[in-house]
Order: sequence, then C-alpha cells, then structure tokens
Amino acid sequence: MAKKITRIVALALVIAFACFTLVSCGSTISGTYENNGLLGLGATELTFKGSKITIDMGGIKAEGTYSIDEDEITIEFADSNEDDISLGDLFQAFNGTHSFEKGEDYIKIGGTKYTKAD
Repeated sequence: MAKKITRIVALALVIAFACFTLVSCGSTISGTYENNGLLGLGATELTFKGSKITIDMGGIKAEGTYSIDEDEITIEFADSNEDDISLGDLFQAFNGTHSFEKGEDYIKIGGTKYTKAD
C-alpha cells in the first residue's frame, strides 16, 4: 500500500512540475487588437495567430513573429515587407523587446493599449 501511495505522489509531482514548466515557457495571444490613435488618426491593428503578428497601419501591412516571456513581448519584423515599400522604417519601432500586459479584453505593448476587436 505504501508503494502505491508513493507512486501516486510521485506522479502528481511530475504532472505538477510539467504544468509549471509549460506555463512558464511563455504564452501566445490570438485575435485582433486595435488602437484608434488620437481622434481616430494613426489607427493601428495588431493580429496575432500562433507565433505570427500582422500590423496594419492605415492599409500598410507588415508580418513578423513575436514571443512573450512573462511581462515582456519581443517582436521581430524582416527588414523589408512587400506592402511596406515606401515606409521602410514605419514598423521598425515595433521591433525589439517591450513591456507587455494582457487583460481580459486588451493588451498593452510598451505602454500603448490595444483593445480586442474580435
């Protein structure tokens, strides 16, 4: 009987450790978030799917990747994007690591709040 209890406790500890490890590895976001800018000018839409992010600023789009580690998000865009020919530096401000907060219906990246759109 003691061996059975020991096995159950050991299995429970392994499962708990595995869950903790998976949760602490980071997380993902899904869906679309938007920020309408000041008086609707400079509207930005962020769409997350898997580890991909698409940013749409007034019809100019760029695709990249992102990862989340606790309260930070790292976003990476390629040097050039098909839809971003004339405004090459526009999306570079999003590149790098920024502070991150996720609420029930919003996210904050670098202090800028984006509200869930879908």
